[in-house]
Amino acid sequence: MVKNGWYIGAWSDEVGRTLLQRWIVGRPVCFYRLQDGSVTAIEDRCPHRKYPLSLGRLDGDVIECNYHGYRIDSGGVCVGVAEQPDTPKASVHRFPLVERDGVVWIWTGDVELADPALIPDTWWLSDPGWTHVKGLVPLKARQVLLAENLLDLTHETFLHPSSIGNAAVAGTPIEVTSEGDRVSFIRHMVGIEAPPFYEKSMGLTSPIDRWQDGDFYAPGVFILNIRLAPTGTEEPEGFHMKVMYGMTPATETETHDFFALARDYKIDDAELSTFQLEQQLAVMKEDVDALEIQEVMVASEPAGARESSIRSDVAGIRGRRLLEKMAAKEAAAGEAPAPRRPRAAVAGA
Repeated sequence: MVKNGWYIGAWSDEVGRTLLQRWIVGRPVCFYRLQDGSVTAIEDRCPHRKYPLSLGRLDGDVIECNYHGYRIDSGGVCVGVAEQPDTPKASVHRFPLVERDGVVWIWTGDVELADPALIPDTWWLSDPGWTHVKGLVPLKARQVLLAENLLDLTHETFLHPSSIGNAAVAGTPIEVTSEGDRVSFIRHMVGIEAPPFYEKSMGLTSPIDRWQDGDFYAPGVFILNIRLAPTGTEEPEGFHMKVMYGMTPATETETHDFFALARDYKIDDAELSTFQLEQQLAVMKEDVDALEIQEVMVASEPAGARESSIRSDVAGIRGRRLLEKMAAKEAAAGEAPAPRRPRAAVAGA
């Protein structure tokens, strides 16, 4: 798992004055909101006997551990112990956080590298001209499988034919580019049949133009920019959507699948928002079911097994290699290396 990167730790409305535990990159994290309204996140292990601080009691901005009464402040420092006059020199790690556009971003690696400028721009989550639905789905599969899933939307044709997929997705090639810690692709489908989801939510009738422009910001954020319009309609006319996935590793084989589905049309239509949330969750269930089965197969494959790949895998393979490169860099600096599976080469990957 890559540690040096910004991950979605929580949605802002998840964090309040109740202690919240969430495992992130193999570490238990305790989130809570301070009396001044800001958010903090500290290692969820009491320095005394490792009891979860999230099971303790919040006294002002100090957590009192519910096992032996250690008192830990918002910076992770012990400031006292119940029934003992002297204070032990003890502390836990405090994670760098940034709260922006309703998202609590967390940095789990070297604190000296935690540059907020590296966080992807999510302006539409707070723009009054847009509305969105959001949530979190648990995934019992390693993060890289989800990254590959999102970077190769060809699977929509086969896995989601009753909602967002049709033959045009698999039948239209993508253009892939890479720059720094980002992998991007473009798929513009012109004069195609409208998938059921878009017919119902936008009132579109075939033929339509459908654009999918995706960006993977390693190690854990994917943003898909979608445009749909009657064929021949010029940009910026049409319907626009943005789908963000926060692929936050919980452990080596479990992932927090955060999602936000935003639109710039019918922003006051609550019924449409409910429909889109239901459809998004249905699509994600199909993905989760597939990825959890895939996890079982990947985890049980023999050492040295190879895998066939095709042209549509280029973006996914670049994303995987980028994660491997980042993990290898951390390994060279003393971090644990990420597991790797042999793959067959793909032209252009």
